[in-house]
Amino acid sequence: MKTQLSYLKKLSVLGTKTLVKYYLLAIVSTLLYLVVGSFQFKASHEAFFSTVSPVQAAAKFIWLIGLILLPVLLFIFSNKYVFSKIASLVVEERQDDLILPAFDKVLLIFQSNQPDVIQNVADYSFAKLKLINDVKNNKIESPWVRRIVIFGLNKVRFDALDLDKNDSFYAIVRSKFIQVLEILTEPSSKPFWLCILAQWLILLFLWLAN
Repeated sequence: MKTQLSYLKKLSVLGTKTLVKYYLLAIVSTLLYLVVGSFQFKASHEAFFSTVSPVQAAAKFIWLIGLILLPVLLFIFSNKYVFSKIASLVVEERQDDLILPAFDKVLLIFQSNQPDVIQNVADYSFAKLKLINDVKNNKIESPWVRRIVIFGLNKVRFDALDLDKNDSFYAIVRSKFIQVLEILTEPSSKPFWLCILAQWLILLFLWLAN
């Protein structure tokens, strides 16, 4: 138990440090994007909405869209990367003693409250949604573990073949959940860095247009 708590604490520290690092990078890059772009407009000695050429008009429009959209994407991709990094680490190192026990605990509670026979794919999907809701409301010790379980359940897909196996809903869900964990992709920060690159390419285009 102490080992698990120590491991979960280490995960929280790692996740927080990584998230703060990416947030700071996003904030610094966005502030530079705003300041450098503003200076370029001042250097052109023209009002923002005055345009001399269609190229300048396009550059200003793209810069403004980037100012609104790219910071949002940076924060979304930061969170997504940090979660995928922690999730892949936990699945690789502690799947059997952290993820699956938490999943089985919720599944058993759900099974005791859901005795009805599930007969078709629609029933499967509805039951899965109820199970996800149970996970959200269940007091799983670590928020990281809870998020990983919810992520795995969201990735579970049912088809008509599931009904031909004559297995219970719970056996099928557990089997598919394990399959999802096994194919969990390695974390990639590429979308984050592409957004950073887009900010500076827009500034370059703005400079060339002026």
